[in-house]
Amino acid sequence: MTSQWPHTPPHQTPQHQIPQQQAPPQGPNQYGAYPPPVPQPKPERPAPVDVGTAAQLLWVVAVLGVIQAVAAMVLVVREKSTFVDELMTNPSVKSGEVAMTRENVEMLFYVGIAVTGVVILLLTGLFVLFVHFMRKGRNWARSLLTVVSVTMVVWTVPVLFGIGSDGSSIALAVGGVQILQAVVAVGAVVLMHRKDSNSYFSKLPAS
Repeated sequence: MTSQWPHTPPHQTPQHQIPQQQAPPQGPNQYGAYPPPVPQPKPERPAPVDVGTAAQLLWVVAVLGVIQAVAAMVLVVREKSTFVDELMTNPSVKSGEVAMTRENVEMLFYVGIAVTGVVILLLTGLFVLFVHFMRKGRNWARSLLTVVSVTMVVWTVPVLFGIGSDGSSIALAVGGVQILQAVVAVGAVVLMHRKDSNSYFSKLPAS
């Protein structure tokens, strides 16, 4: 009598007889319906060349704004004594209603300069954020940047005639930067409102 080797343990099915699990069918389910398709993310539409160039010009506007603000603060610091003297001659301070020494006034002056610098940086960051949204095709950002750019141009008109300038080299530099900033802003506005740009912001097919 021959014995089988290797022995098959009792109550154990041989490996070749174990049914393999199959992947679920990709066709219709048990009710005859196909599974809903998985939505695919819509590819982002690239910005036209005019919009990209307008964004670059607006970044230049932001940089020029920071340069202009720094130059203006340097001009104010140079005139610190004048500002402090004017504040010291204020009736409230002169009469003793407000107990302030000259050292206190100078400290407040520098605190005001520091706060102004922080506010300028925050506004510049907000401006750059609007430029980012504009480049992504947000029409509200384009409208807001257009209003800001037109306001820059209006503020620059007196500078063209030398109004408000004391004739110093720093004041002339600030005025020159402001004029250049307005010119660049006008170029950005024109590019943002050209034909391809309007189609991009209106979500229309490119012409």
